[in-house]
Amino acid sequence: MMFDNEIENKIFLITGVNGQIGSLLCETIIDKGGSVLGLDLEISKIQSLSKKKKWSPNSYLFLKTDISNEKNTKKNFNLGLKKFKKINFLVNNAGASIFTNWQNRTEKDIDIVTNANLKGTLNLIKIFSLYLKNNKKFGAIVNVASLYGIVSPDPRIYTDSKRRNSEIYGATKAGIIQITKYFATNSKYDGIKIRINAVAPGGILNEKNPQGKDFQKRYSNKCPENRMGSAIEVVWPILFLLSKKASYINGHTLVIDGGFTAW
Repeated sequence: MMFDNEIENKIFLITGVNGQIGSLLCETIIDKGGSVLGLDLEISKIQSLSKKKKWSPNSYLFLKTDISNEKNTKKNFNLGLKKFKKINFLVNNAGASIFTNWQNRTEKDIDIVTNANLKGTLNLIKIFSLYLKNNKKFGAIVNVASLYGIVSPDPRIYTDSKRRNSEIYGATKAGIIQITKYFATNSKYDGIKIRINAVAPGGILNEKNPQGKDFQKRYSNKCPENRMGSAIEVVWPILFLLSKKASYINGHTLVIDGGFTAW
């Protein structure tokens, strides 16, 4: 691929590695000669994948981490540094949602989503940025937002799907877009050499646990590409934004939704 040489021998810090996009991102990077420091509350699936793929132990370190806890996150960041000696890139991919009706929203629900999506993202940006500043290094960040940080979910398409995204999920993903702009424009004034962008994926088909057929049909009808997306269609744009090919892109949110938000 056009930027394989920018993956080889590079160290990627990725959160949410146990999920669909996160695990495929790890797989792509490691298969291309990069290494991954992966953080997640649960790491059983990514550990199973590492055994199945027979990855070299030198190419990854997966650590159970509560990214909303700055102390725990910094400790595991430093464990990654001890192993890999450097960290080149950060992908804030971890995210949480809640699917109950807003009328039944609890304080615990709000905390779960905001802790993962906002507090966790802010913790990682702070830790990684200060590492770059203190060591006079350059780095790049991609934050994973969502099209639901741009538009609201259409309740008419959630006929046979219980995964109707919530108001707090959309609010936090909109927050990630704003966080991206903030640090892109303010970091240089704080002496930090960094580019920071975001991606906003649309609906991604879960091949192992597919969404309802009627939901898929209704979603596809609202999308000019007439289908849901795939995880790999998010992975490569993330890697592009981290690469030197995107050297003049900063503070941008790349919408990956097959045109869903174009009308």
